[in-house]
Parts: sequence; C-alpha cells; structure tokens
Amino acid sequence: MRTILLLMCASVVTAQTTIDPRRAEFVPSADHSRTGPDGAPLVQSYQIEFYLQGAAAPFQSASLGKPGLDPDGLIRVDLTTIFLGWPLPGTVYTSTVAAVGPGGVGRSAQSNAFSFSAPCSYTVSPTSLNAAATAGSGSASVTTAGGCVWTATSNASWLGITAGASGSGSGTVAFSIAANPVTASRTGTLTIAGQTVTVIQAGAPAPCTFTVSPTSLSPPATAGSNSASVTTTIGCTWTATSNASWLTITSGASGSGSGAVAFSIAANAATSPRTGTLTVAELTVTVTQQAGSADDTPPPPGNLRVIP
Repeated sequence: MRTILLLMCASVVTAQTTIDPRRAEFVPSADHSRTGPDGAPLVQSYQIEFYLQGAAAPFQSASLGKPGLDPDGLIRVDLTTIFLGWPLPGTVYTSTVAAVGPGGVGRSAQSNAFSFSAPCSYTVSPTSLNAAATAGSGSASVTTAGGCVWTATSNASWLGITAGASGSGSGTVAFSIAANPVTASRTGTLTIAGQTVTVIQAGAPAPCTFTVSPTSLSPPATAGSNSASVTTTIGCTWTATSNASWLTITSGASGSGSGAVAFSIAANAATSPRTGTLTVAELTVTVTQQAGSADDTPPPPGNLRVIP
C-alpha cells in the first residue's frame, strides 16, 4: 500500500498551524480502488490518528470507514464529530491518516500543525428587570474576551435597542421601554450575546373612580353642619367646593384616597326651602334646607307709654 498525505483545512504547508480546523482532506492511497488476486480490496478502510506535536505515538485514532472520492480525487472528512472531549485550547496537534488492508497499514506523513482557540463566552447582566408603566429606558452589560463579537436584538415591539446593537469585547446595550397603555403588566425579551434578557413592565394605573355618600340631604332650617364621605383607591386625588354661599367647606377641601368632607350650613331665615350644592370628587351633593318658620319672627313691641 502507498503512503498517503493528510492535509488539514486544505493547507499544503506543513509548517503552517491551522486554527480551529473543521475538516481534513487527503490524497487516497494509490491502491484505493484496487483488488488483490482473491478479489478482496487492497484498501478496506482509512484511519485518522492524532498526535501532540512532537510525540512519537498518537493519543487518539478514529476509523473513517472508506469514504468516496470527491470530484477532484481527494477524500474529505468532517472532523467536528471526532473532536469530542478534546482538544485543549492552545495545544498544538498533528495528524496522520492510514490506509488499512489485508496486507497491512500504509501511513501518511504527518499533517500540518493545528490548534484550537478558546471558545468565546459571554456574561450579560442583568438578565431580568422590572420597569414602571411609564416610558423609560434600561441597559445591560456584556462581559467577554477581546475579539469576541456579539449582537443585541429586541423581541418585543415596545422594546427598542438604542445603543450597542453589536459589539466586540465587553460593552453595554441600551434600550428604550415604551409606556404600557393597559392596566395588565406585560413581559418582553431581548437577545443579547445569545442570552435572554427579560423585561417585566407594570400595568398602567386603573382610572380613578369615586363614590360619595350621601349625595343628597335635607337639613333643618337652623344652622348646623354635616359631612359627606369619599371612597376611592389610594393615590386618587379629589377636591371639594361649595356652590352656595350658605354652604361652607370646613375640612376636606382636598384629599387623596378615601376621606371625608365637612361643611357648615347657615340658618334659613326664609319661609321657603332652599337648595344648594357642593361638588365633591366631581360628584354633586345636593343640600335642600327646610324653610324657616314665620313664628320665628320676634313679635312687635307693645304700646308705648311715657311716664312723667
């Protein structure tokens, strides 16, 4: 059997060191397609062998079977399935290929040297964050070795990359967060350096609603005071105003959350009832005061007599 030549990544210069090879190609044995007198093939299979550079014996070998020839007459082998559990980054290796047949083994000269770089790894921080319902912005840092490239993309329409859409080495990605128009919270993601960054945005505050009680009352004609309660959620603000001169707010002219409005009621001296209103938390409180009595008018003085 003839000796065959192994080439890594199509390099023919044995002094060259190939970085991160993925395939080997070699010239097949001249006996590749021949058979012996008994009809048996002279080359039954090929075997690839790997050496630490300068070592006399291989540390690993793998059977290649008997691959077919490419149109240019070379045999090419995918090495990615063979490089399992090794190699060590930065270590230099060489390789040979052997033709195996009934008559023995024919081995090629050693290939050019090859080595492997350390794979890029990335750390992204933070990988999750909480955002307010209002429009805002956020950022995430990427930590990696120099020369390691990465990209950043948004997977949600309300998250937009504003800086750092791509980078090499460590860097920062900035992004905008649109206001959430609905009361339900929402979750969106960005893909940064192959990792997922999750953004959880709070829902918009529910519209404030108010309940005022009572909304109508009928006090007597005499002077007095009364009150109305306001029921609402925390953070909802309101005001109270009087729309009648004889109704005066004495406390609770404004508030936040639930509270009470107190007001005074002047005496009604008229013989007919009167109606006035207050506006409390944008709702109307109607006060209908009873009429004053005619008997309330003081009697006129009696006859006047002058005594000498």
